[in-house]
Amino acid sequence: MPFTTAFTARGCPGKCTYCSSPSFYGRKIRFREAEAVLAELEIIQSQGYREVFFRDEMFTVNKKRTINICEGMLKKGINLTWICSARIGSVDVETMMLMKKAGCHMVRFGVESGNQQILDNIQKGITLGQTRQTFEWTHKIGIDTHAHCMVGMPGETMETIEQTIKFIKEIDPTIATFGICTPYPGTHLFSEVTKAHPELKDGSSLDLSTLHTESFYNEVFTGLSQEELNKAIRKAYRAFYIRPGYLLKWLRRIKSLDELKRVILAGTQVFDFSFAKGK
Repeated sequence: MPFTTAFTARGCPGKCTYCSSPSFYGRKIRFREAEAVLAELEIIQSQGYREVFFRDEMFTVNKKRTINICEGMLKKGINLTWICSARIGSVDVETMMLMKKAGCHMVRFGVESGNQQILDNIQKGITLGQTRQTFEWTHKIGIDTHAHCMVGMPGETMETIEQTIKFIKEIDPTIATFGICTPYPGTHLFSEVTKAHPELKDGSSLDLSTLHTESFYNEVFTGLSQEELNKAIRKAYRAFYIRPGYLLKWLRRIKSLDELKRVILAGTQVFDFSFAKGK
């Protein structure tokens, strides 16, 4: 399917201690008006594209704007499917129903953890109850979801990691990704790391080639070793993806040979990473 990407907003109202967005975009949220977004979508459609991935940190940053964009797409006959990112608590069931009607087929959410204390430690500003409710809505409406999760955050233990794995299986997103919390330069977490490792300075000389897949100074804010975190992330992938019910659900979704090929490729990559020993 011919697809492209678009930006309609920059910045995020969240205050998460691990996020580098404020370092790039500042703390002021800037978003394009619905009319400007719709004009671009009309051009995108005229060029033959059929899918758009909105790259905003939070497409749903302004509820009124989200509604205006969706209603405008329907009114103008913009027949595109699309994916966006949203923050738990920023969308309600009515808005998501309208989003689906306007072509949205997947929403990406930063779930991060299945332990409330961990969420509070990183100043996520959401509750497990809100996350459960949001995913219940998506299942009811029929919108696919991508849950982003992390391990190795401040206060993390093997027990809280197990709670996260259990929680992700409970809310049952369409797909899930697991990463090791990385203290990006410019973030609050990185400032905590530099207190213990002043030799890192501004972090400009760091090798981040294994970003999110290998532990990176997490021992400063969690009692878990690099080896434990490297194993934990692979265990999380195995626990979520290698389940008979989950695999059967995906097999039922396949409607073409091309889809089958994509699922096999993605499955192979997940399998290879899940069973790799890591460093």
